[in-house]
Amino acid sequence: MNKIKFEKKYMENSWKKEEHQAYKKENVDNSIIKFYNFLKSQNITGRILDVGCGNGKNTIFFEQKGFDVTGIDFAKSAIEICKWNAKINKATPNFIVADVLKFKSPKHFEIIIDCGCLHHIRKQYWRKYKSTILKNLDKEGYYYLHGICDCDENKKLPKHPQNRNWTVNKKGHYTHFFSMKEIKVTFDKDFKIVKQYKFKSQNSPLTIIAVYMQRK
Repeated sequence: MNKIKFEKKYMENSWKKEEHQAYKKENVDNSIIKFYNFLKSQNITGRILDVGCGNGKNTIFFEQKGFDVTGIDFAKSAIEICKWNAKINKATPNFIVADVLKFKSPKHFEIIIDCGCLHHIRKQYWRKYKSTILKNLDKEGYYYLHGICDCDENKKLPKHPQNRNWTVNKKGHYTHFFSMKEIKVTFDKDFKIVKQYKFKSQNSPLTIIAVYMQRK
């Protein structure tokens, strides 16, 4: 089984079992509220694509703030949870079972958000991931990325390996720890970094890096 098929199967099973407490969390992170406030301060509106949307909490949040939002996830079980959460919140975003490495919308988005998708994609597939972002994002559109940080705070934790910035758990699930240098090398050609900061995750002891980018 190739790595993408494995991760899809792993996440499908994880969502069915809701193995991680974060899967059950419906309140959005403060980082998402900060990004919304940034968009509002810049009078940025339009369509949002939420890649790796998980339980749909961020998709629903932005839809309730007046955006036209689509959430995608390759785990069918996650999308089923999204639709249930949307129903009980009386929200109507568009949820689609789709692979972020292959997704192409017939219409561009003004904003794309990734709240924990890329840090579970192996680096060999980052080019495909970036291609999806570029294919779906408007010129001068905004891209929000947050992921686990390769920083001193996390290096003190058992989950962070000693001599590399990625790890694979006992079941084979991949997690990447981002450095700001990596993000710049990956995205600098096509994006201007507008803002970056670190924050403590509300669901774990991990420190997260958040980056706002604008397409050149």
